[in-house]
Amino acid sequence: MSEPISDEEKKREQDMLQNLVDVAFHDGVLVAIEKARALKDPFLLDAFHDLLVDKLHDELVARDKIKQAE
Repeated sequence: MSEPISDEEKKREQDMLQNLVDVAFHDGVLVAIEKARALKDPFLLDAFHDLLVDKLHDELVARDKIKQAE
């Protein structure tokens, strides 16, 4: 059984994820994916994927590129 992560570790992961999302929106998704893979952390890569999908969806709805699902 793994030990719970500290608040400091959670904050560090959140900061890393937000940085990857920022890279995706500014430098491109492929660049962000390369950076995420380079971290060699499957959990972080999966969390990045989930967050990116959510953020991208929200941005596309905000820009009227797609419609919000009802």
